[in-house]
Amino acid sequence: MSTLTTLTSETSTTYEVIDTAELERIRVQHSWISEPIYKASNIVKNLPFFDWLEQLKSPQEFKPVAVQLYYHSATFPKVMGLMLGLTSLKENPMMPFYAKHAFGEADHHQMLMEWMLKHKILQQSQDIDNIIPTLETNACINLAYQLAIEQDRAKWLVTINSGIERCSNDFFKAVAPKMYQLGVGDPYFDIHVEADEHHSIMGMDYLEPLDPQSPLAQSLIAKALEGISLWAGMLHSWIGMDFIPHFDLDGSLKHRIR
Repeated sequence: MSTLTTLTSETSTTYEVIDTAELERIRVQHSWISEPIYKASNIVKNLPFFDWLEQLKSPQEFKPVAVQLYYHSATFPKVMGLMLGLTSLKENPMMPFYAKHAFGEADHHQMLMEWMLKHKILQQSQDIDNIIPTLETNACINLAYQLAIEQDRAKWLVTINSGIERCSNDFFKAVAPKMYQLGVGDPYFDIHVEADEHHSIMGMDYLEPLDPQSPLAQSLIAKALEGISLWAGMLHSWIGMDFIPHFDLDGSLKHRIR
């Protein structure tokens, strides 16, 4: 059925790589949320950021992305720790899910820092303190804090695990091979290709099936698409573009991209 793949050299975290049949089962069972998320995330993959990425000629050109990505990578496990720490007694069965996710992400920003120092993106680790996160980076991070404080399991799962993690998986699927093409491939980028896919898939399995036209489903879909919009806006802010896509509830763009 599934195979087990060790994804880090620093930790013992292991993720199950879900097979195609299992993925399809989850997608169909939760089509009310998977279909708009998949449609919106596929649109994001075709936005200008990925054209910019394809044109990279050296790792140094990746610096504006790497230094902002560090802040996102360093904050993410803290937010998941907050989600875990505020879990109510009635939600205790979710604690292992939150804890494994937080543990799996805990050292990833350090791996990114080592990569940046190795390839002279930064001269010393303290240089990261001079980087100001973009408004869009902070917006994406703050959304996660909001969800952790609210302790709404369904909102967390559709927005963080099912939406943003899927977009993150697409991001690293494009970045990882590009870094190898430039001769600077690294486990930091490779880890997220499988880990984020695992998280985005398994998050849906903790959701209840809903009528997509129900008020609850509509509000959850809107929150998931908000996360995807903020993620896309964040990526574009890293390359100096002011662009945040807005989606209809079916996952399609509200406005044509010029």
